Amino acid sequence: MLDSPHPERLVTGPLRLSRRTVLRAFVGAGAGVLLSACGGDDFDPFAESRPAATAPSAEVDEQAAVQPADQSSSQQAIVSERQETVSSEELPEPLVYILPSSVAQGETVLVVVEAPGAVSASLWWQGQSLSLLHRENRFVGFFGIDANAQVGPRALGIGVWGPDGEQLLWQETVIEVVAFDWTVDDIRIDGPNAALLDPTVRRADEEARHPHQVGQSQQLHWLGVFDPPSDGQITALYGEQRSFNGGPISEYHTGIDFGGETGSAIRAANSGVVSWAGRTRRRGNGIIVDHGAGVFTGYYHLSEVLRTPGTVVEQGALIARMGATGLATGPHLHWEVVVRGVTVNPLPWIRLLEFPDPFQDLNPAGALQSTNLARS
Repeated sequence: MLDSPHPERLVTGPLRLSRRTVLRAFVGAGAGVLLSACGGDDFDPFAESRPAATAPSAEVDEQAAVQPADQSSSQQAIVSERQETVSSEELPEPLVYILPSSVAQGETVLVVVEAPGAVSASLWWQGQSLSLLHRENRFVGFFGIDANAQVGPRALGIGVWGPDGEQLLWQETVIEVVAFDWTVDDIRIDGPNAALLDPTVRRADEEARHPHQVGQSQQLHWLGVFDPPSDGQITALYGEQRSFNGGPISEYHTGIDFGGETGSAIRAANSGVVSWAGRTRRRGNGIIVDHGAGVFTGYYHLSEVLRTPGTVVEQGALIARMGATGLATGPHLHWEVVVRGVTVNPLPWIRLLEFPDPFQDLNPAGALQSTNLARS
C-alpha cells in the first residue's frame, strides 16, 4: 500500500477532542455515513494517524527581506508574484463524498474529494495511508470491504494539502459496515482435486498472486462501467460461504463464475495493463489486469492465456480462453474484482446503476458535513 505523501506530518501523540467538537462532528455527519462518537473527551481513534497541519512556507517573505534597498524592481516583482498566488484562505472548502452511503460486506467504497487548488489528498483506513488520484479539481480513491469483514464501525480519515504544503482539510468519520446474508454451499470434491483443498495449497496460491493485485497505478486506465468478461451465464455468485465434502465452512467464493465451453473467449472487462500471467495449483492458468486506482480484475481456470505481463489491453480485448485447470469441476471462468488487495463483489462493476463511477456528478448537499479539524 502507498504511504502518506506527507509522513512527516503524522502526530506523535494523541490529539484531545473536546466534547463540543465531537458532538459538532456527530451532528454534522452527512452523505448517510454514520459519524460515531462515544466515551469521554479522550476518545480519539485517529490519534496515531492524524497528520498535523503545517504553516504555509515563508520562503517568499525571507527572499523579500534580504533584498538590497536599491533593488526596487526586484521587490516589486516579488510583491506582484505574491499577489498572483492564491493563499489557502482563498481556496474553497474541500468537499468529501463517500459512496455508497450504506456499506455492506463485500462492497467497494468510493471516496471523492473536490478540492480546487489542492495538490494532494489521502485517506486513512484500517491503519493504512492510501493516496488518492488527482484529476483536475477532483481526487478519487477506492477501498474494498471483505465479504467476511467484521460488522460495526470503522474509522476513516481524509486529508487534503495545498500548494505550499499547508493542510486544507482533515475530516474524520466512521463507516458502519453492515452484514450481508450470504448463501452457504456444500461442494463435493473427489479424486485428485481433493488434494487442492489443503490449506497450504490455498496459501501458496494467494501468495503467488497477491503482490500483483495490490498498490495503485498513478493513473486510471479505464473510463466507464466494466463489461462481463464472458458471454456465458453466471453460475456462482461472490460471497457464497463454502464447505467441502460436508465439512465446516472454510472459505467464501471470491468472485463470480461464468459457465461455458473449453476454448470460449475471455475478454478484458476494461482497459488496463497485465500485471501477472501464470499458473497455480489451485487457480490453474490465470491472468490479472491492473486498471489503475488500486482496481484489478483476475481471470482463472483458463485453458490458454493470450497476454503477457506488461501488455496494455483495451476493454473487450481477447486475453484468454475458458478452461477447467486447477480446482474446477468443469469448464468455467472464475472472475474477480480486487480493490486494494481485497476481493469485492464484481456485480456492481458491471451494472450501470451500481457502478462506482469516480467521475459522476455529485450534489454538494451530499458531501460529508463533519467538522474540518484543520480549520477548527
